[in-house]
Amino acid sequence: MLVSRVYHPHQGSQIFARAAFMVHGIRFASMNKSKTNKEIFEPLPREELVTKFKSKLRDREFTPGSTQGGFPEFLAEPRDSLPLGVRVHNPNQASLAQLTAKCMEFMEENHSQCPAILFRGLPARTANDFSTIAGNIPGKPLSYEVGGSTYRKQVDKSVKTYTASDDPLEVTMDTHNEMSYLNTWPKKLFFYSVKEADDNCGGETPLVKNSELLSKLDPEVVAKFEEKGVRYVRYLRDKSHDEYMNWQHMFGTEDKKEAERRAKGKGYHLSWNETQDLRLWQNRPVSIQHPQTGNKIWFNQIAAMHSSYYQIMPTFIGKGIPDDECPSNTYYGDGSPIEPEVIQHIRATTWSCAVGFQWRAGDLLALDNLAVQHGRIGYSGERKVLAYLTC
Repeated sequence: MLVSRVYHPHQGSQIFARAAFMVHGIRFASMNKSKTNKEIFEPLPREELVTKFKSKLRDREFTPGSTQGGFPEFLAEPRDSLPLGVRVHNPNQASLAQLTAKCMEFMEENHSQCPAILFRGLPARTANDFSTIAGNIPGKPLSYEVGGSTYRKQVDKSVKTYTASDDPLEVTMDTHNEMSYLNTWPKKLFFYSVKEADDNCGGETPLVKNSELLSKLDPEVVAKFEEKGVRYVRYLRDKSHDEYMNWQHMFGTEDKKEAERRAKGKGYHLSWNETQDLRLWQNRPVSIQHPQTGNKIWFNQIAAMHSSYYQIMPTFIGKGIPDDECPSNTYYGDGSPIEPEVIQHIRATTWSCAVGFQWRAGDLLALDNLAVQHGRIGYSGERKVLAYLTC
């Protein structure tokens, strides 16, 4: 971390107002428009973002691909402002809603340079506090009723907050860009920590910059996907014989016609079988152009939605469920299977780009969904992270 001037609290807010903190090109003081703003934000020391214990990746249980080669031994520490840590001060005793508005101003000014920003120090600790935060985030909220590839619950229906994921806690989730398998997706993601996992128990939210990942992938692999595209297939059982990712849960309705309407609205082709299970599929490109930066970005869930993710889950092991009846699977756009070594290459390369950070209760993580992937390291004990999406 490079800081042009050091802030000493005992020197008073007047000196703080004049100081210009430089962290990877971000000016923490002089960039803001008012004296009030100048007293709010301070760069978070990197050591506060580093976990006390490194989470193992290679040969980690319930982690897709971890035993098949190419994985780094441990999840890397934060680097190059991924994420950018920001401490939030409240010298004027502003409300949580007012502080959220200030944080959103900071985010909008800096997301093009730092697409992952962690705000620490907000006067927030509960799920209700996150509802207040979500209610003061600009942009239209996006619901999981027409998307979502893992099991989760809605926490606050009025503002559309959700649990980040309720998949088995010991399972490590591949990093991904949220809903990149649909024809519409969230532009921003907000994660909020109600309870961080205990030290040395996992539970980090790994982050990956899409631009770095694209630069490290085998160009021949990228070229083949860009030629063929990727096909996402969903197999959603009826809830009468499956509680996990049934179509009623995914679409938030018991009405087949309504489920069809919502699926078609997201670009899916669909069919029903004799047991009332629903099969969905659609083709999507593997890369897009970022609307703000103009950069080409790797934007897909080729690995995260591959059937091999489910085959390592404790609830699936030993059940003999075929790949085409897993909740999701991925293929080349022409319907041909993706070679196992290609899936492994994508996974191993992705994890080589991933970093983890230390959650604290009350933290708010703001992500540019097009620029940064997120995932979850499997954990033990208690942990609770909530999510909110905007388009």
